[in-house]
Amino acid sequence: MGSGRKKIRGKAWYFGRWEEHEAALEKYLDEVDDIRAGRDPRRQRRALSPEAVAVAEMCNLYLEAMDARRAAGQISPRHFIDCKQSCKKLADYFGRYVCASTLKAADFAGLRQSFPSTWGPTKTGNEIKRMKTAFKWATESETIPALPNFGPEFKQPPKAVMRRAKQDRQSRHGTLDFTAEELRAILHGSGGWLRASILLGINAGFGAADCGRLRANNIDFVAGWYDLPRRKTAIPRRFFVWTETRAAIQDAMAQQPVAKSEDDDELCFLTAHGNPVWRAHASGSISDRVGRAFFAICRKLELHKPGRSFYSLRRTFETVAGNTKDQIAVNYAMGHSDESMAAVYRQGIEDQRLIDVAEHVRKWLWTRDCFGCGEAQFSAADEWTCESCGETNSAVG
Repeated sequence: MGSGRKKIRGKAWYFGRWEEHEAALEKYLDEVDDIRAGRDPRRQRRALSPEAVAVAEMCNLYLEAMDARRAAGQISPRHFIDCKQSCKKLADYFGRYVCASTLKAADFAGLRQSFPSTWGPTKTGNEIKRMKTAFKWATESETIPALPNFGPEFKQPPKAVMRRAKQDRQSRHGTLDFTAEELRAILHGSGGWLRASILLGINAGFGAADCGRLRANNIDFVAGWYDLPRRKTAIPRRFFVWTETRAAIQDAMAQQPVAKSEDDDELCFLTAHGNPVWRAHASGSISDRVGRAFFAICRKLELHKPGRSFYSLRRTFETVAGNTKDQIAVNYAMGHSDESMAAVYRQGIEDQRLIDVAEHVRKWLWTRDCFGCGEAQFSAADEWTCESCGETNSAVG
């Protein structure tokens, strides 16, 4: 090591006098990983006392609590995975043995600057929120004595920044919802459980997890109602299921193989190997065949664009259904929370309002102009004949 200095990443670092070369070498080996990772070891405060809690220990305790919540169904597997990744970033940046209670505003400012420049404000904001939540839990559980000073830089981006980012994305890629013509093309090119899942997505904003968990007894196939609290939020959810959606679900159930697990016997949708089309594993990972299959068909039809996913069907339903001007009914069908005082007093909603919302979206999806005379007519069939001119029209026309 010569004089006790070594150049790393274009900067000279001093590790000690040559006369004490063994101590200098030990310091070099102790700090070199942090330096190569872009961290200044002089700012790393190690948890030396028995009472001090290191960042890694704090994160592990927090994740144990979150895993218990995941097992109890209080948080989703996806959220648990996100928490694990955020905690790993904390430990990787600060070092596993840094005392969590000694972190200061400058440390969090450096952490914020370490985020990739490719991250948008939404991803950045979510990351900061999860990291702050870990420290908040540690404080409330008395794992650390007090909440650290995060400083002025370690904050979620302002709403104005979020709005500008959304406007910029839309100007470059367009909105994330689908047109009726695009959805007809997607439905025309899909079948089985995927077609049924897509119909549930546009019928009432079902997500991939909703489709994967759907059981036959969740739907009244005669009267056409789904009435079950949304699992993610436990918010009451009730909507009218189109006849086309009910038929597609029943067709998918008639074609599916025997379930690999008896626990999955009542699921409406299974893969060719008898597994759920969406499943959260005990490890916290997720198998999402719905999202992958939907992405594949969108790419095949050249309808994919950044940010668009199966969840965009939920965005589309909200956008189209909102034109009914009955937002209360739309929220009820979507399973959205309503924190207003009116929601506290409201004891229910008339079925006809929910039917009107569902029918409005249904007519939007399948009302098309005839190739021959140009007259707008409704038909959910792949091919339909114009009542006015007799012209035969295709499903995607």
